[in-house]
Amino acid sequence: MSPLSPASTLAVMLAATLLLLGVDLSLHESTAVIFKEGHAIEVMSAVLLASAAVLWWGFDADDMAGRQWHIPVILLLMAMREMDFDKRFTSEGVMQLRLYSGDSPLLEKALGLAVIALILVCGWRLTTITLPRFWAGLRAGLPASWLTGLAALMLMVAKTLDGLDRKLAGFGITISPELGTLTGRLEELLELVAYMMLVQALAYFLRCRQIIAARAAVSAPYAAYRPHGR
Repeated sequence: MSPLSPASTLAVMLAATLLLLGVDLSLHESTAVIFKEGHAIEVMSAVLLASAAVLWWGFDADDMAGRQWHIPVILLLMAMREMDFDKRFTSEGVMQLRLYSGDSPLLEKALGLAVIALILVCGWRLTTITLPRFWAGLRAGLPASWLTGLAALMLMVAKTLDGLDRKLAGFGITISPELGTLTGRLEELLELVAYMMLVQALAYFLRCRQIIAARAAVSAPYAAYRPHGR
């Protein structure tokens, strides 16, 4: 049996999401609260990303002798970004140029540069080590690769919707506050679904790896009795 059943993994994620939504809706009169910082949607997004990283390590998903350490690190960085850790411990955001060009403390600048360096290293390793395997998985029709690809596409769409009113204002385009609120909420939902798909991708990857290992274990005893040369 796979250490993570895709069906049970999905069921647990949906149940946890419904539980958090239920708690938020029970404690507050407005449904809008679930989209606010520190509430159901954001918290569940961070939990999913952190859980994916923990499960990666817990089930030893790295089958390349530790060369894919960047994957759980990226997941943890994304989880911390969901909880606004990039802004919480510095006077300016880690990704803001003001942090490095302004009068921010030297320690904050050093911390920010260290985080950026880590992001760049992880991005390079993702491109050179993981991406070729991802494309091969897509061509082979592997569920893990397709789920990861769809999740990445959804995250790109979500990033486009993030602060859409502010982005369009730079071009002299004004949208209604209602539409701005709608796109902001849609962005949060797209991210949540994308993170669920990443966890599902990990579950399918582990199941696929276990199936391959089981087949190899079954065929190995028979291989020893094959006539030489066949």
